Formats: sequence, structure tokens, C-alpha cells
Amino acid sequence: MVTLNFLMAEAPQLSNWIGKILYALYQAVGSFGWTVVIFTLCLKVIVSPFDIWQKVATRRNNRAMKVMKPELERLQQAYAQDQQLLQKKTMALYKQHGYSMVGACLPSLITLVIFFIVFSGFNACVKYENQVIVYELAQTYKAQVVETGLAENGTSEEIDAIMLDAYNELSKDSKGREKWKWLWIDNVFMADTWADRVPDIATYTGTGLGKLNSTIPDTNFNLGSASDREGVYDALMGPAMDAYNKKGASKWKRFWDVKHWNGYLILPILSLALSVISTLLMKGNQPEQPTQVGADGKPVNTGNTMKIMMWMMPLMIGVFSLFYSAAFCIYMFTNSLTTVLINLIFNLITKRKDAQEDEKLKAAPFRRGN
Repeated sequence: MVTLNFLMAEAPQLSNWIGKILYALYQAVGSFGWTVVIFTLCLKVIVSPFDIWQKVATRRNNRAMKVMKPELERLQQAYAQDQQLLQKKTMALYKQHGYSMVGACLPSLITLVIFFIVFSGFNACVKYENQVIVYELAQTYKAQVVETGLAENGTSEEIDAIMLDAYNELSKDSKGREKWKWLWIDNVFMADTWADRVPDIATYTGTGLGKLNSTIPDTNFNLGSASDREGVYDALMGPAMDAYNKKGASKWKRFWDVKHWNGYLILPILSLALSVISTLLMKGNQPEQPTQVGADGKPVNTGNTMKIMMWMMPLMIGVFSLFYSAAFCIYMFTNSLTTVLINLIFNLITKRKDAQEDEKLKAAPFRRGN
């Protein structure tokens, strides 16, 4: 029987402001998956000025670097023994040609900050929704099992049937549509992988990769030991776990119960692929950097550091996609898709403009000679 103290606990609260926006939109839309798509597109419109700022600044820097490259290499050869003077001369050359490292990097930093703010909001929203499910099931248990006397007089099958019906009812919106399902994913609040659709107590209360870090809402009461909490959780969520999670006599057999996987790794693969494409598009737009020369006059290889920085974001997205909720993966996929499309359009426009400007530069000496 579920502890009455738990059944009397206060409802969970959502304090994160991004989480509140997401949840308000979720209540209006009904499907959390489509809520994420709408939220991502709206956010993309809001932050698009930063994207445009970065692209314009990067393009300006690229063209300046093409012009400066021979002079930079000459400076590096001439002042290799005096790094302080080399730095001073380089900064003067940058200023002369309007090259700004801050102008190109600042929008990227802003975008990175927004990414982690949104990630925090998604985590808060996912945690809150899972806590709401447990809380609402507790109210059902109290009303239909405890107060009716079924806890003492009924069978476990009867109680499990009541709790499973309650779980299924919570999974639908007011029009009877599935709130947590999105396309092939059964529960967007869990990962689009081999994860179970319904979190067990370890996933629900655990911290770290793939964990929800949720709490059983006993704000004013003490449930006692961890085993007591597990018993409470199993009484409420156990019927749904038995119905929808992977099955098998061993851990290996349970893993290969593909029919009960929450997803099929489609979003993580697509998100990683789009991130790689976006990185390659950005790499293709970067001009060839002048050779760096050390104090001994020998070339310094900075390529490895640049490669690590370049591939850090795809690697991070791959980890987030595998271990965090499908909802956040939908956000990353939608954001990456729009970014790639914007980059392709921007590249087409700038290539034409660059070609026109190059033609003007080539024609300029002939006009002066006439």
C-alpha cells in the first residue's frame, strides 16, 4: 500500500522560466513533440539577428584575411624573434583592414549561452512532467484504491488495472490524442534510443547521463528509506512499466526487445549528421590561414587544435542526442536543420556577391590605366 504521507504531498512546481514557456505552449498545442518544433522555430527567428551578425562578420573577416595573408606571412618571418612586436604589428594590420576576431566570436558565444539556457529549460520541463505524472497517479491511488477500501479488499490485478488506466488517461490530451508520442517515438520525455518508455525508479531519481533527476514529491512528509520510495514508485508506475517497457528473462534479451524500444536512434543519427554538415559548411567558408611561425623561426602546427574545436560541437550534440530526452533531440534536430538551410542560402548569396566584387577588383587596374 502506498504511504498516505506521499498521497498528501504538495503538487510539484516548475520554476525555470524557459520551462514555463515550454509548458504553457505544450498545454496549448497538446503534443510536446510539436510544441518543441514550434518553440525552436520561434526561438530561431528571435536569435536570427545574431546568426546574421556572425555570418556577415565572418564573411568580412574572410575577405580581409585573403588580402592580409601575404603581409601576415611577411610579418611572421620578419618578427619571428620578437613575438611582442609581431603581435603589435599584426593588430595594426587587423585594424587597417577591419578584421575583428571579437565581432565573429561574440555571436557564437551568445549562441552557446542560449544553447545551455534552453538545455536547462528542457531538463526542468522534462523533470516536471515526470513528477506531475507520479503526483497525479498518487491522487488516483488515493481516490480509487485507498479511499474505496480496495487496498485492503481488492486484488493486485484490480489495483494494477486502475493504475494502468490512469496512466493511459494521463498520456492523452483533452481530445484523446497522445501527448507524449511524436511520430515513431513513444515518449518524448525519454531518449530516442533503446530506452524504456516508462522510467524505472533508478532513471527517475538518478543523476547524470540519461537520468531524470526527479524527486518523489513528499515536500512536507518523510517517506523513509530508499526501499520505501521504490515501493511507492512501483505501486504507481509499475503497471505501466510492465505494460510498455522491454521484456526478457535476461538483461541482454530485454535489450533486444526492439518492439518495446522508446525510439530507433533516428533523431540522434539525423542530428549528428546535420551537425557534421553544418561544420563542414562553416569549414568550407574559412579562408586559408597564414602559416604560424614560432620564436625559432620554424612553422608551428595549429591545425590539430583547430580541428578539435571544430568537431567539439558535433561530438557534444551526439552525446546529448543519445542520453537526453527525445524532446531536446527534436530541438537540436530542428535547430540544426534550419541552420543548415540558412547557411546554404547565405553561401549561395555571398558566393555570387564575392564573385562580383572579385570581378570589380580585377577590372579596377584597367580602368585606372585608360
